[in-house]
Amino acid sequence: MKITVISDTHTDSIKNIPKKLLDDIALSDAVIHAGDIVGYTLIKELTLINPLIYPVKGNTDPYLPDLLPKKRELNFNGTTVGVIHGDGSPFGLENRLLYEFENTDLIIYGHTHKPFYGKFRKQYLLNPGSPTNNRWTDKNSYAILTIENKAFSAEIIYL
Repeated sequence: MKITVISDTHTDSIKNIPKKLLDDIALSDAVIHAGDIVGYTLIKELTLINPLIYPVKGNTDPYLPDLLPKKRELNFNGTTVGVIHGDGSPFGLENRLLYEFENTDLIIYGHTHKPFYGKFRKQYLLNPGSPTNNRWTDKNSYAILTIENKAFSAEIIYL
C-alpha cells in the first residue's frame, strides 16, 4: 500500500500544488493531509484526483471545525497510524505528540514544516514538511508511506 503524506499546504487550490506531488497523489492508494490546509476547496479538488483522503485540522484551519477532526487514528493493513497537525511551540512538539497517540505504530504530524522520519522514543514519527511553504527549511517536501504486511517505511520527497 502506497500513501502520499502531505501537510502545511497553506493553499485553497491544487493550482498551487507541485505537479510531481499531484502525480504521486493520483498513483497512491490513499492520501493523508496533516493539517494547515487553509481552504477546504483544496480537499475537494484532491478528492477528484484520489477519493481516499484523510485530512485533519491544523492550527490555521479554525474555520473548518465541523468539516475536519483535530486528529485521526487509522489502520492500514494492521499498521496503526495516528494523524494530528500539532500546535504551540515547535520545541518539544514530538514529546507532546506521544501523549496524543500512545498505542500507534506511527504518528504523522505537521506544524513545523521540517521533514522528519524516524523513531522517537518508542514510536515512529513522520513529518512530511511542506510542499508549498518551506518556512524553516531550505526545500519543500512531502512523503511517501509504504505499508506491507504490518511493516512500514517512509521516504521524504524533496521538491
